Parts: sequence; structure tokens; C-alpha cells
Amino acid sequence: MKIQTSSFKYCVLFILVFMTYKCSDDTLYSDLGHGSLDIDTLSISNIDILNYSIAPNIGANERLYLGSKNGIEVPLSLIQISNSPFWNFQYDSTKIIDSLRFSLYSNDSLINLEEAPNLFFKSDSQFDENTSNYMEFSEFSVAEWFDLGQPDLRINSDTSNSFIYTELVWDIDTLLTALTDTLDSNLVRSFAIHIGNSDGLMEFYSEEATTGDKDPKITMFFRQTGAIDDSVTTDTLSVPIYSAGDLSILKPLEISSDSNSIILSNGMGMRSFLNIQIEDNFLPAGSVIRSADLILNYDTTLTNSAYNVIIDPIDIDTLFEEGTYTYVQDPYEAIGFPYRVSEDAENGLCVLSIKEVLQNISLGNVENLGFKLIANEKNDPFESIRFEMNQDMRLQILYVTN
Repeated sequence: MKIQTSSFKYCVLFILVFMTYKCSDDTLYSDLGHGSLDIDTLSISNIDILNYSIAPNIGANERLYLGSKNGIEVPLSLIQISNSPFWNFQYDSTKIIDSLRFSLYSNDSLINLEEAPNLFFKSDSQFDENTSNYMEFSEFSVAEWFDLGQPDLRINSDTSNSFIYTELVWDIDTLLTALTDTLDSNLVRSFAIHIGNSDGLMEFYSEEATTGDKDPKITMFFRQTGAIDDSVTTDTLSVPIYSAGDLSILKPLEISSDSNSIILSNGMGMRSFLNIQIEDNFLPAGSVIRSADLILNYDTTLTNSAYNVIIDPIDIDTLFEEGTYTYVQDPYEAIGFPYRVSEDAENGLCVLSIKEVLQNISLGNVENLGFKLIANEKNDPFESIRFEMNQDMRLQILYVTN
């Protein structure tokens, strides 16, 4: 066994010496020209545009509004207070509720009592933060709601006397029984803020704006009794009960159907459908797309700052009706992730990359049903953007092929 092992070692050593000799500094010559790739570009300007609008919903916005601006009227904002376990304090013998205060917050230091809104309450009024719009509230009347009047205004400043925020506070003690009604199995605690005719716009923080400190809320002040060492103690405490959803109702006064440009606006509910005319085999077989940019130019006189635009390929077209311009909900269902792309439009130019979905269209994995162009919900709903339909609007594709 020992002799066989020694023979194996000599054999391995011989093979290593032979390979080292053969792999010494000899240069390998080979023609690699056949492996080169070609880079080419394709520009497509044949793009059909269809503008349409939906009844606007800005439930994800970080502000609540009242008033009017840029052709949009906001007659009311709705706030639903959560079904918190703190409401059960009303039936806890160790607790006595002293008062309830409803609070809204604003970054406006110039609010005065004459401009401040009235607060209204109705226990059975419901709304959907994500879908409700002005069409549902066309018959809205504050006469059907309980009027809680105008608020106290509290201006909050820091230690250097610099303004931080304004707090609007309503005394709602009279609602204690209604807000803690255990006989109502589907109790909805809905509030509304409303003002009469206004030429300006008021802004308040919505529940999306902060992590709780400036959310719309009710603060419950109560006394709690307890026993320590055979003596009864009473503590005065407070707890916040936050908004479970809030929404400003926006009503566009006039919607433009201009067919010579693309207009996007959250407040107007204006969107566009883009049909990019591409053939089934618009790229050579086996091509790899390096970039595919939809290039749009816009009027900078109408859009002051960066405006975020979203493009999303269409998955299903189920609700589109010929001749209809305004819809209750969007008629185009988009694919979304991973093909939904958002980009800021700045300095007169917006470049939207649709490389991923276009590569899959070229491979036959995705059907080309067009694209939906919308304004990001985080944009100011009272601002808009207008893209010009001219020779500069195009899809620019850079691809590699064998």
C-alpha cells in the first residue's frame, strides 16, 4: 500500500511539470471579430394621446383643504375618528371623563377667527378615504349635521418665539354620549369642517403628514382613581384618539379637454392614455434594450417647481366608453409594480424610462395595450403640468444586437 501511494505522488508531480511547461508565456492568437455586438438606436414619434379625467380623490395627500384655488373648489373636508378602546373609559367606574377637545393643526400663522371653519358632527355619515369624491356629496348640506361652531386659535412658538404651528381647538363635551354609544354596533364618528364662500385656500395637516403629533384628533381629559396603602388617589390624565381617515372633497369648476397637449392634475383628476405605435417585431430578434426613454417637454410658465409624473403600462381596459371624458373611477387598470415608473419633470423636460416593460413587450411576455400617464398623488393638487404634443415628444430606444 505504501509503494502504491509513492507511485501516485510521482505521477501527479509529472503531470504538474508538464502542464506548467505547456502553459508558459506562449501567446494565444485567435480572431474574436465574430463576437462583436452592434449598438443602434430607434426613435418612435408615432404616439396617440387620449386625455380623460376622473372625479378627483386625494385621500393620500398630506394636507386637508378648504376654500378655492386655480379653478378647484373645496367645500368641505371629512375626518373620521378611530374606534379607540379609550371610549370605554365612559363605562369604567375608576375613571371620570372631564372634557373632550377636537384639534386640527395648520402651518399658517395668519389664520384669524373670521376665516376659521366651523366643525360639524354626524354619527352615521360614512366616506371612503380612497374612493369618495364630490359626486357622492353633490347633495351635501350642513343642515343635516350638528354644528359645533368655530374653534379657539392657539399659536405655538418655540423658545426663540419663532412660529411652529397653529392649533384649532373645539370643545366637544356635548358629544360625549354620542361618541361613546355602546348601543350602536356600527358607530361611525364622522366630523366635517366647512366654510362659506372663500376666495382663498386654507390648509391643515392630514393624518398622512405626521406620526401623530399634528394629526387630526380628539384629546380626552379624565380623572383616574386608585388605592395606594389604604388611601384613595386621583390622577388627572389625558389620552389622544386619532383620525382613522380623512379626505378633502375637491370639485373642479371647469375641466379642459384640450386635444393638443397632455394635461395632468390631481385636483382636476386629469390623466392621459398613451398609445405608442410599435410593430410586433420592432427590434431585431435577440436584441437587448440598453435604454428606452419617453421624452416629453412641458410649459414651464404653468409649472413652477419639480412635478412628479407616473407612467404605468395598461393591463386591462374594462371601463372605457367611446365619447366619455369624465369617469367616476379610472377606466384603465395598470400593471403597476415592477413596471410603474415615476420621475420628476424639471426645467421643461420629463424623461420616463420604460426599458423594463418594453424589453418584455419585445420578447412577447407583455402585450402592448398602451400606457397611463398620471400625476403623482404627492404633488400639490392645485398645480398641473402641460406637455406639448410636438416633434420633440418621442420614444428613444438604445439597443444592442448581434
